[in-house]
Amino acid sequence: MDWMDKLAEQRIMQAESEGALDNLPGKGRPLPPDPFFRMPEQIRLAARVLTMCGCAPQELGLLRNLNEARHLLNEAGTAEEKAQRMREYCDAELRYNIAMDRHREMFAGRIPRATQNRAQTSSPW
Repeated sequence: MDWMDKLAEQRIMQAESEGALDNLPGKGRPLPPDPFFRMPEQIRLAARVLTMCGCAPQELGLLRNLNEARHLLNEAGTAEEKAQRMREYCDAELRYNIAMDRHREMFAGRIPRATQNRAQTSSPW
């Protein structure tokens, strides 16, 4: 741990002992899901920063569409509706995978070799 980590840890412990963290909103509930968890580790931080700046990458919009299609598929009632939603989900998944492949090809030369091999062998799912 460097000095910044130690200082931050000390301040958190101090605030906790003084009770400053007792009445925070959402206490005791799980953290909201990370919208970037399906993105490759190499671009997750960049996507998060770009989104905060209002410049979300295309992959994030496609990922949002994929998650929405999955949610709609799970809510389908009839067999016909389920088949239609399955087609929509497959289309969204295909678009996302094409964009991620294009992204990997574009940045393949910029990722260190060990990380690149790990990214190719592990599935983001």
